[in-house]
Amino acid sequence: MAGSHRRALYRRERGPSILTPSDASAILRFVIASGVQTWGTDVVALQHYWRRADELGYARITYGDGLWGWTHDGWTMLGALAGHTRRARLGPAVTYCFDPSSHHPSWLAKRAVTVDHLSGGRLDLRLAVGAEDSATAAAWRSHAIPYPDAPTRVALVAETIEILERLWTGEAVHYDGRFYALRDARIVPAPIQKPGPPIWLAAMGRGALGVAARRAAGWEASYVTAAAFGERWERLRSSLEDAGRPWWDYRRSVEIDVVLGLTGAEVGEALDRYCAARGIEARDPLLATALIGAPDVVAARIEEYAAAGATDLMLGFADFPATRMTELFAERVLALE
Repeated sequence: MAGSHRRALYRRERGPSILTPSDASAILRFVIASGVQTWGTDVVALQHYWRRADELGYARITYGDGLWGWTHDGWTMLGALAGHTRRARLGPAVTYCFDPSSHHPSWLAKRAVTVDHLSGGRLDLRLAVGAEDSATAAAWRSHAIPYPDAPTRVALVAETIEILERLWTGEAVHYDGRFYALRDARIVPAPIQKPGPPIWLAAMGRGALGVAARRAAGWEASYVTAAAFGERWERLRSSLEDAGRPWWDYRRSVEIDVVLGLTGAEVGEALDRYCAARGIEARDPLLATALIGAPDVVAARIEEYAAAGATDLMLGFADFPATRMTELFAERVLALE
């Protein structure tokens, strides 16, 4: 499955405590910004989906990046995505920088600048350190691409972020790091966004959360319950305070799937298809993290994530690339009064 995969407005949290809105719909309107994640190789279907999601007012649209069979080249597709949307922010679902082949910081900086220009300044650069499992490592190594251990990947992403930020100034960069040495390196033109596209980091482990606190503008967790999200957010919030950063201005996102329907029967049928497509049983732990049910049930689940500290959702709709659930979510969940 893909992903490693505005109507709703952002309410800025001020001071040491959170002023919770007095009703559930206020949480949806003022805290959560919802985006959609996309993948797949049917270009015509993707173009239709991107245009529709943009029309519906989703805050962000992402496309997967990697050598997987369920995507084309992610950065090439982001250029196409920029041309088919007008309002939504866009970016890779996540992109990796644990080896110069995927991607060297200078090439990553250049690609990001290009997409930032193509989109009129709508790029979010979403990075990740990579999953900690043998299958993922084996997939990269099958292409002769090294897959370092977790501490090394975390150190690589921290160094890459520092290099990106320096290259985006347009000034000559002299840099001596653990992994890279740059001499009079320069990237021009500069990005539209100043000082550069916001950098998000998908992070689950303690080391990666530390990098997110020190270097990133936003953080994302993937396929976790609201309780597990809240635990990680508290850890990250503490690290932000230690770093002297205002945690109330820091974006925090959760990547989750959506199985949505108007009736119990419709939801049940969609859930059966979802499980079959992913090869999972009805009691798989993944289902505890998904938004499953009618619009009111899904809205209640979103409230749980908002209460746990989420400001953003990245949604993978179970019927993708069809647009029915995406439309239903926008019309019956985001538009709650």
